[in-house]
Amino acid sequence: MAVAACLTVTSCAAADGDGTSGSQASKGDANLAAAKEVVETYSKPTRFPVDQPLTRGLAPGQRIAFMQCASPFCALLAQLYGTGTKTMGTVPVDTVKGGHSADGVQTALSSITADDPAALLLPAVNLGSVGASIRRVNQAGIPIVGAGVMGGPKQGIDAPINGPINYERQGTILADWAIVTAGGDANIVWYRNPELDFTKVSTEAFTTELKKNCPGCGVRYVDIPLSTIGTTAPSRVVSDLQAHPDTDIALFSSLETATGLPPALRSAGITEVKIAGSAPVPANLQDMKNGGIDAAVGLDAGVLAFTQLDAAVRLATDQPLTDAQKSGEVPLQLITKEDLPDDVSKGFSAYPDFVQRFSELWAKARKAG
Repeated sequence: MAVAACLTVTSCAAADGDGTSGSQASKGDANLAAAKEVVETYSKPTRFPVDQPLTRGLAPGQRIAFMQCASPFCALLAQLYGTGTKTMGTVPVDTVKGGHSADGVQTALSSITADDPAALLLPAVNLGSVGASIRRVNQAGIPIVGAGVMGGPKQGIDAPINGPINYERQGTILADWAIVTAGGDANIVWYRNPELDFTKVSTEAFTTELKKNCPGCGVRYVDIPLSTIGTTAPSRVVSDLQAHPDTDIALFSSLETATGLPPALRSAGITEVKIAGSAPVPANLQDMKNGGIDAAVGLDAGVLAFTQLDAAVRLATDQPLTDAQKSGEVPLQLITKEDLPDDVSKGFSAYPDFVQRFSELWAKARKAG
């Protein structure tokens, strides 16, 4: 397991980088009131991101492309795009699979550029490794709508849906949830995926908020490779927690990393550690229903996918983006099992009526497209 750094909020750990040092601050220094205010604020969904109707749809022959990554979340997006295009009354998106590697993503982007779609739906790729390929797509006149891409127009992302602002909020919310849950002397581990650009954004926000509201909390930072999700990630986490039995809270910058973790924890006899993270996939939500995950910053995948489609059509047909599409906001909500519906197979939704909302927003486009 790659352990990037281990610190308390106030001081760095031992030279081996694996362990948590003692804090110079006391439990009484925690600003519980401020943490509770954040938790209460985000226990309700943030605003709906589309407030202006489409006036027209895609022209005949225009198509939208999707560069599908290898993660379960990308598979969920693909399903939701199918529902979205049916609701909009337009042709299905053209899906090109990019896989896990930078080479696979670059090959997929080259294929998409050659096909010359009206717009590209792009998941959370690493701009450091494929940024040049993305700029080439954009320079070819193909507008790009992101989904968790940590960039904006300067990087070739015309609509940064679920952009940096959302990941800053996620890190902040998780820090304050941990403080409220475990108190001012909590021992926290933050599991992150270094291959994902958004990990850096949420980690920085988490660290800043924890330092501000809980200087007496201890925190370790542990990297979990993206390729281990769904395979060895649970055993890596179990081994880490066994090596650090004083851990109170385990947080995941992407809760998808915790897929399969609850049964592994039970088998290891680890029952007292509280588990939370960002952007749960359906498997995480089922674990939450069963009591294996305590909380999550729910990312509304349905609204995200439909907002992307809406933005793609706006860009392809010269209609203005909404303010939230420009800033990258999609609905977030801090959720527990009490917030979940009976069926979690399509992910979390802060706005369960989102299909009807978009159907009304797209009514003119269906007639005029």
